[in-house]
Amino acid sequence: MPDRYPVFAPEDIPGIALGSMNDTHHEEVTLVNALGALLQQARDGNADEAAITAALDEWIRHTEEHFARENRLMQEYGFPPYAVHAQEHTFALENLRKIQQQWTENHDVDELSGFVFNTWPQWFQMHVNSMDNVTAQFLSNFID
Repeated sequence: MPDRYPVFAPEDIPGIALGSMNDTHHEEVTLVNALGALLQQARDGNADEAAITAALDEWIRHTEEHFARENRLMQEYGFPPYAVHAQEHTFALENLRKIQQQWTENHDVDELSGFVFNTWPQWFQMHVNSMDNVTAQFLSNFID
């Protein structure tokens, strides 16, 4: 039986000072875990490439909305290091779109799995612990 949280357990998401950001992080981890479960199935010889593509597309759409919302809030409330945080969002989305393009071109389960199970969780935890933590502290002075 596949692991309930194949990529990232929700309780391992670093908590930050803004509930809405925590909620968004939980939503993202749910999407990544769903994709991870599909990739585990594929590695076990039961690939559903259409479902993997759909899950990857949904994750990217969610991430685009997530980053756009954070960028808007940082600009609206004058977050001093906005440019640095927004650039990190741009970098992360570029990486997601690159892996999506690679998947579209070659449907390489191992390549996508490497990103989903290794690259992304390391980046996500670092990003939440550093940039999102500081941003949430700042924004919590203005919003709940």
